[in-house]
Amino acid sequence: MNIWLRMMAFTVLAALAMALVACGGGGGSGGSSGGGQSSGPVTLEIGSKGEELAFDKTELRVAVGQTVTLRFKNNSAVQQHNWILVKGSDAEAAAIANAGLSAGPAANYLPADKSNILAESPLTNGNETVEVTFTAPAAGTYIYICTVPGHYPLMQGKLIVTN
Repeated sequence: MNIWLRMMAFTVLAALAMALVACGGGGGSGGSSGGGQSSGPVTLEIGSKGEELAFDKTELRVAVGQTVTLRFKNNSAVQQHNWILVKGSDAEAAAIANAGLSAGPAANYLPADKSNILAESPLTNGNETVEVTFTAPAAGTYIYICTVPGHYPLMQGKLIVTN
């Protein structure tokens, strides 16, 4: 079987497994300790939507504990962007974006206190691609944002982490 067919088969099986887990019912949003399974490493690709203040994907999915390499392509010709994975809710995302305003471009529009940031890309110029590697956190839904001034309210999405 060629690599493309293997990748398609794996993708279909992974989607089926996620559907079965999703149908498994209620468990809370808390993390799992001990005995948790994680899939092998995964590379996710995401980009900006040209000159729009938007990511081309507003939902990404990974498994708890999975090693994730996120490849972010800034598809704008002129605007800078970054990709920031937030630990917390909309309130934490807004606080990170607001603190980034005063931090400025030299700090990648990120606050000095990064306690609510799970992963971050550097500030990316137009037509550049960067990668960030991180370990998927506990099961739940996490917000990812761009903290360049004025981008956060529009440029965001969700990372869904499943058991």
